[in-house]
Amino acid sequence: MPPVAPFVAAGFEHSIANMYFVPLALLIRDFDPAFGRGLRVEWLGWGSFVAWNLVPVTVGNLIGGTVLVAAVYWFVYLRRPARG
Repeated sequence: MPPVAPFVAAGFEHSIANMYFVPLALLIRDFDPAFGRGLRVEWLGWGSFVAWNLVPVTVGNLIGGTVLVAAVYWFVYLRRPARG
């Protein structure tokens, strides 16, 4: 938990962080009847976690990481220097 907590506290949404914290919350909910008292948490489940959180975040991480890393590498290593 210590390496993941600052990442999430900084506001980043990442599939690896979500694969830790959301299942942890789902397991706590399954074993602690007081979890979510006063909140509407009946819609939370493994299927909704995968369909509405894990898949979109993973796709966003793949696209964003691929595009941003490729753009930085192109800018640093492959672009032609300006003639002047």
